Amino acid sequence: MARLIFALVSLVCMFQTLAAPLQSRAVTSKECSSFNVQASIGIDAARTSLGSINTGNDIGNARNLLEAQLSLLDANNGTTQIADSLLVNAPPAPADANARIVSGLQASLASLSHVVLIVDNSTKAAVAAANASMTTALESAQQAVAANCQTTVN
Repeated sequence: MARLIFALVSLVCMFQTLAAPLQSRAVTSKECSSFNVQASIGIDAARTSLGSINTGNDIGNARNLLEAQLSLLDANNGTTQIADSLLVNAPPAPADANARIVSGLQASLASLSHVVLIVDNSTKAAVAAANASMTTALESAQQAVAANCQTTVN
């Protein structure tokens, strides 16, 4: 009799577990995820490159380098919003998250274009690497905007 009651209780518990509502989560297409990952990787690489620059060694370009870093942080905030939206029970990313990434990258590249007469070779290499990384990230972000990538609740 005890076995029958235990089996019945186990069966009821199993059905209650299966009947529990699933947690909602935001989703995006595979193509959009690829664009966002590529943009995020490019932004991280550019942040690493620009972070290695000692602006004290090049006071004439310090403002433009710092503005490039700040604009890059704005672009990174867009990628963070998209990544955070894919967590369980998180709201979808704002519709303009990909556009925010594009505008941040464009502003950062514009600031880097005003950097002139770099004397330090390590600064030259860092600026060139950041420029290449941001250009790649910008292409991916623009493709995400063109594809109208958005996160939606599943």
